[in-house]
Amino acid sequence: MRDRLTSDLGVYALSGLFSFLVFLVALAVLSATLPGGLDARRTAGLVVGYLLFLSAYTAAWYIYTEIDAREEV
Repeated sequence: MRDRLTSDLGVYALSGLFSFLVFLVALAVLSATLPGGLDARRTAGLVVGYLLFLSAYTAAWYIYTEIDAREEV
């Protein structure tokens, strides 16, 4: 288990999980501190932006996996 977590892909997975947790905490903080709270439009904009980031992150993860697989041949 420790080998998986300390491998490069494990670090990718853990940092992705960390970014998701930070996103959730940021939504909670914004919801509590904004005068009107988070309405549907603001929340949708933040979620779409995060999903764009997540898609780029997933693409980088996939590319890294393919490069790593080709180097082992």
